[in-house]
Amino acid sequence: MLKATQTTGKEGELKVIGELLRQGFDVYLPLVDIGGIDCVIKTNVGYKEIQIKTMESAKIILFQVREFIPRDNFYIICYNLKKPNTFWVIPSKIYRNESRIVNTKRGYAFRLVLGDENSKTRRSLHFYKDNSFQLKEGTIEATKELKQTIKKSGWRALKELYPNVNAVKNKLKEAKEKKYSQGYIKVLEDLKRY
Repeated sequence: MLKATQTTGKEGELKVIGELLRQGFDVYLPLVDIGGIDCVIKTNVGYKEIQIKTMESAKIILFQVREFIPRDNFYIICYNLKKPNTFWVIPSKIYRNESRIVNTKRGYAFRLVLGDENSKTRRSLHFYKDNSFQLKEGTIEATKELKQTIKKSGWRALKELYPNVNAVKNKLKEAKEKKYSQGYIKVLEDLKRY
């Protein structure tokens, strides 16, 4: 029996919300779907609005978000049910820049095609894979550092921020001590190998 699109979407929402709760976020659920906001999380520096996009079966990994206004406190979490432990936590401004506009029956939407592991889009968004660190932004230093990194794309920005192995090791040690997200720690560990 084929699942309805709404069922797949709700399954993804619940899994992502469960993961956010597991990571220690205070999660608030709106009673009415206004503007596509699936949940709101509370952080030390304010509230973040989250839209969750889920896909289950497709030949190409793509996500589609109906028209929205990109803003600093709005994130889109893309989740593929076929890879249950992979979350793409993408700031709405980055999502908008990496997607293309398509016409739908309900107006226009922004379509993000991740493609395969070696696609240009996937490589440029690697920083956002399993990276909920950016949602926390618990300290002023972390916020400034993250915003500088987000202005550039993925690995290039991180390599500029941490130009040598010692810089990466020091940041990795700090990230573990301050209990940054496992996604952010994994990104640093991957960076250390390059």
